Amino acid sequence: MGARFHNGREYRSGNKVLDAACGTGIVAVDLNEWMLRVGRHCTAREGTTTIEWYQSDITRMPVSDGEFDMVLCQQGLRFFPDKAAALQEMARVLAPGGRLALSVWGRAEKSPHVGIICDVFRDYFGEDSTTIFKVACSLSDPAVLRNLAGDAGFTGISIRSGVKIARHPSPAELLPAYFSAFPVAAQISALPEEERDGMFRCMMTQLVPSTENNGLAVPTENIPQTAEKE
Repeated sequence: MGARFHNGREYRSGNKVLDAACGTGIVAVDLNEWMLRVGRHCTAREGTTTIEWYQSDITRMPVSDGEFDMVLCQQGLRFFPDKAAALQEMARVLAPGGRLALSVWGRAEKSPHVGIICDVFRDYFGEDSTTIFKVACSLSDPAVLRNLAGDAGFTGISIRSGVKIARHPSPAELLPAYFSAFPVAAQISALPEEERDGMFRCMMTQLVPSTENNGLAVPTENIPQTAEKE
């Protein structure tokens, strides 16, 4: 998403970019220190030394007004408790004419793995363990996204949705790593090894229809949005 916007506008050399809720990643901001550590590790491994890392609340970022030409927020907005304040803060740090590009998950019914994971988690850990997935799909209405961006002062708002295939060559390797950043991670770790392995086998069995050549090929609805600051 960061390299090219869906409306054809590109990142240009010399632009100053903020990645809000960077996770594993420019200036990168995330409240989660673990995600920042992973991001630092990945960029160090690739020899990238030009990224600045900040642990910060998204609504109070330690950067100046109008400091950036572009703000990216990939799969982060849905998890912010105060989404309106987060978008207002993104607008604050953008220069006039600066661009916002964000994306969120779409509808759970268009992403069949969500229901499978929720069913297994519910059986093992109870209903509360599925909350993160309900939150993850909570911005699937494009009208809500448009209103949030407009209320934050953005113009030229463009939104579109589509289902794409998310691929990974090894479900057995992916699933334990994927859930390590989830609130339920401690409960998964606390399971006896045999029970934990059984849980992952249960998921993989139900995900068989979403596999190709022994790897995952999972349909996932994604909603990208771009906008500008006047």
